[in-house]
Amino acid sequence: EKPVIKPTAKTTGRRSALADWIASPENPFTARVMVNRVWQRHFAEGLVATPNDFGMLGEAPSHPELLDALARHFMDHEWSIKQTIREVVLSRTYGST
Repeated sequence: EKPVIKPTAKTTGRRSALADWIASPENPFTARVMVNRVWQRHFAEGLVATPNDFGMLGEAPSHPELLDALARHFMDHEWSIKQTIREVVLSRTYGST
């Protein structure tokens, strides 16, 4: 869906539209990239091994359901990196490393 651009007397509204689109729940890409980096920080490798390329040339996620679950958790907890780190480090996976 196209972003809605709302110009005002002082701005074109394009940056606000972009920011709203980036942080939209309908656009989980941003959250997936962020939680992949959190995972990478704690496990040395991300769920997507190519963190700088989530596109067509990048690798597919090793565990797409986990990546999506963490992205939903991140968005549901107001985009809190702290809460996402807590979710990761309190997991059985992290405890077994």
